[in-house]
Amino acid sequence: MRLSEHVHLVGSGWLGYSLSDRHDGHVYLVEGGTASFLIDAGSGLNTARIAARIEAAQVPPVTHILVTHGHADHAAGADALARLLGAEIWTSPEVARMLIDADEVATGLALARSAGVYPAALSLTPTEVHRRLGDETFTIGAATVRCMPTPGHAVGHACYLVDVDGARAVFTGDLVFARGRVAVLGTTETDVGALRDSIAAVAATGPGALFPGHGSVALSDADRHLAAALDAFDRGQLPPGLLP
Repeated sequence: MRLSEHVHLVGSGWLGYSLSDRHDGHVYLVEGGTASFLIDAGSGLNTARIAARIEAAQVPPVTHILVTHGHADHAAGADALARLLGAEIWTSPEVARMLIDADEVATGLALARSAGVYPAALSLTPTEVHRRLGDETFTIGAATVRCMPTPGHAVGHACYLVDVDGARAVFTGDLVFARGRVAVLGTTETDVGALRDSIAAVAATGPGALFPGHGSVALSDADRHLAAALDAFDRGQLPPGLLP
């Protein structure tokens, strides 16, 4: 599913476009000239379907998987996809520890599975992480990528700002969604103050497109979607949730 000149959607679950397993967050494939990379990896419950979509896209080899945060719908598939594609996994230090240790408590998987959010078949496996990212900029092929630490929704959350051929997009994971929506997971995990500050930091980078971890995307005018969330915060309210 091609979204723009350089961005494809190759995985998406029931909170999106139902391209792969229903428990997957969005999995984005970004073409960067001589190399391609993924943003997030889904739940691992239907890796073959995601891999088939990557192959069908006929893009340069996938060399990296950039993980936004440790929740299972975004990160549990990273190990299987990395092995299948021969790709390196890069993420924040906090998420790296969760994946290396297959820590189902820190990622929230154990609690979510016990509550029936995920099936018993969904589990973490010890995952090799090749690089721990801070606030830094690097290149993959012709793409310039900035990893931005964006705490708030979850521990170790990061967004990725991507510039290719003069176009700037931000991949926000679960920090913020189209129409300024957010996902608050209770006071024990989501820090609402940090959430607001992270959204403001992303808005200050001036992205053109907004590619969140679930729901619809914004191919232009990302600033309007980010401003909607900030406006709610500045009025002393919490922005609307992802659902309904």
